[in-house]
Amino acid sequence: MSAEHHMALERGLAEIIARFQDAPDLFLHDADLHAALFAVLERDGALAARYATRDGRWTHLVHHQYPAFLAYEDGLAVGLPAERPRYDLVVLNPSFVRTYDLEVVANSRPERARALRALPEGARPTPLLAALNARLVEECTAATMAELEAAFYALVRAEPDAERAYLAVLVRHWDLYGPLRQVLEAMERWAENHNTISLVFVQSYRDDVGRVFGGRYLNLWSHMAPLPPLEPPYPPAVR
Repeated sequence: MSAEHHMALERGLAEIIARFQDAPDLFLHDADLHAALFAVLERDGALAARYATRDGRWTHLVHHQYPAFLAYEDGLAVGLPAERPRYDLVVLNPSFVRTYDLEVVANSRPERARALRALPEGARPTPLLAALNARLVEECTAATMAELEAAFYALVRAEPDAERAYLAVLVRHWDLYGPLRQVLEAMERWAENHNTISLVFVQSYRDDVGRVFGGRYLNLWSHMAPLPPLEPPYPPAVR
C-alpha cells in the first residue's frame, strides 16, 4: 500500500511542476508552493481517505509543517527546543495512525516522541510514509544555499521518521549559467552521497521575451513530470 501512496505524492509533485512550467509566477513564496501541493495531494484518491486513530478520532494522511518525530535523537534525549524542526509536507503512515491515539499522531508533545524512542528498536513505529521539503528559489546567495542545505540534511536525518524523503527545488530565473548553477551542482553532490533521498530540480521562467524550462530528477522516482534535460557540461558558475 505504501507504494501507492508514494506514487500519489510523486504524481502530485509532477502536477505542481507542470503548473510551474506553464506559469512560474503562480507561486510567489514557499508558502504558496506548499499550499498548492497540499491541495493537489488531498484530492488524490490514494491520499484523500480519512483514517481513525486508536481513540476513534479521524484525520487525513497529508499534513503541513509536521514536526520531526524520531529523527533528532540527541535532542529527544535531552529535551527538544521550543521549535522542533518541521517537514514542509508529510504523508502519515496509516498503520501508525491506527495504532496510536490522536495526541501521539499529532506529534505536538516532545515527550511522546521520547517515549516511542525508548521502545526497543524493532518495536518503534515509522510515523511517516514520506517527508517532503520544497523550496522556491529566485537567487543564489549564501543564505539561499544554507537554507537548502538545512532542508536537505533534515531529510537525511529523517530516516527514523519516514520510509521515503523528497526534496523539490523550483528555480524561477531565466539564467542558470550564473550563480544559480551552484544550486544544481550542490543537489547533484547531495544525491550522489545520499542515494536514498529523492531530489528534483526544476527551472522555469516566462516573460515578454520568451520562456525557459528544464530540470532533472535525481535518485529514486516512480513517476516523473516530463522535463527537458539540463545536460552537462555547464559553463562554470560564478563563485
